[in-house]
Amino acid sequence: MDTWFQGTNECKVDGKGRVSLPAKFRRALQAGDARCAPGEAPRLFIAYGEPDVDFVECLSGDAFDELSANIQAMPQGEEDREILEILYFSLCDEVQVDDTGRFVLPGPARERLNLDGAAIFQGKGTTFRILKPADSEATKDRLAEMLARKRGDKEFFRPISLANPAKPTPVTEHET
Repeated sequence: MDTWFQGTNECKVDGKGRVSLPAKFRRALQAGDARCAPGEAPRLFIAYGEPDVDFVECLSGDAFDELSANIQAMPQGEEDREILEILYFSLCDEVQVDDTGRFVLPGPARERLNLDGAAIFQGKGTTFRILKPADSEATKDRLAEMLARKRGDKEFFRPISLANPAKPTPVTEHET
């Protein structure tokens, strides 16, 4: 069973904002909601409030529960907590996914994206994004820019090397 949101898929969106999740995203959404009993629809949360991005962020039930617990554990009155409360509690909606994987994008998400008949679903591991097809192309440009910065003047660079954990710094006698 798919447990990660992976891949990029283009899906049709009708005039009322109805869209179908890609099949492998449906399986990941189901696997990512421990509270979802067999035969029930999994929870899907859509956050649409981040002002400087060209996408809406989508979280499974488990991802939202973990994020919610992390926010609740933060000290009251802290600016970071306030930011997260606004983004993920005030400007985020839980949507109902039917048994065929269809759901309706919340009105604020539709307004933000201004979709014209199609949406791109981009897997991000534990989350996924929904964006316009044109903005998906811009993502590829941003990726090229980021890779160029990482590559720098290195003759040989493989992006997979970015996932290697940092090597521990050896402890010298003077540090113990």
